[in-house]
Amino acid sequence: METRTRHSSTERRYERGQQGRGQSMVETAIMLPILLILIAGIVEIGALGNEYMIFHDAAREAARFGANLDPELTSQYPFDAHNPDDPFPDVRSMSPTQLQRMCQEGDTTNFYYEVACLAYQNIPLGRLDWAVNQDDIVITVVGVRNGQIVQRWPLPAHKHPFDRDYHFKGADDGDANPTCTITQTVNCRSWSLFGVRHSEFDNDTLTQRLREEAPATAFVIVEIFHAVPHFTGLFTIGEIIPNPIPTRPYAIFPVSAAEPK
Repeated sequence: METRTRHSSTERRYERGQQGRGQSMVETAIMLPILLILIAGIVEIGALGNEYMIFHDAAREAARFGANLDPELTSQYPFDAHNPDDPFPDVRSMSPTQLQRMCQEGDTTNFYYEVACLAYQNIPLGRLDWAVNQDDIVITVVGVRNGQIVQRWPLPAHKHPFDRDYHFKGADDGDANPTCTITQTVNCRSWSLFGVRHSEFDNDTLTQRLREEAPATAFVIVEIFHAVPHFTGLFTIGEIIPNPIPTRPYAIFPVSAAEPK
């Protein structure tokens, strides 16, 4: 009798152990997909943040470099003095390697090419895709007096006669570019490396950041448009979470040579 009782108790403990293991397996089966999605989401956000920082650093380095240059030189010199037959080459016809080599070996004092090339050289080779993703590097110089924009460059007079038309974006409507508004950013004058983007900084957005009592000043804006492809491809939701994700890191630095006189 006692032997039978001990045997029954052992069986009950075994059954409880089996039930506990079964429950753990069910819970694991339920939670594992959620855990994997969370891990994939962390990886995706980390990859996007890393990509953004790379391009933000490139914009900042280019703007810092442009702060020491003079935009007036744009109207005087071609890009590559080593190639007089084609002083302003068509960068859209170049491979990433060719464009990088041109930026490294070209001889120029052209403000926009210099700033754009500095940004391009700080971006991993082949990461900009202007043809498919509409990636681009956009440069604007703004001169300010009494809290108002009095010049938005490139001024029409600064355009070199041999330069490519696709670089120059915006309206030829006077130095202050008054038609550059939040609803018409296509009119905002800027210089585009690949000619597929224009500045998204309208005049009102810029002047709202200025003080009327501030002295005459000028600044260079470098915007880099870059569509970042998903790392895992698990989170595409139409226009809510597109793949690739459009980004626009930018940097603004003062440039004393462009201060309104």
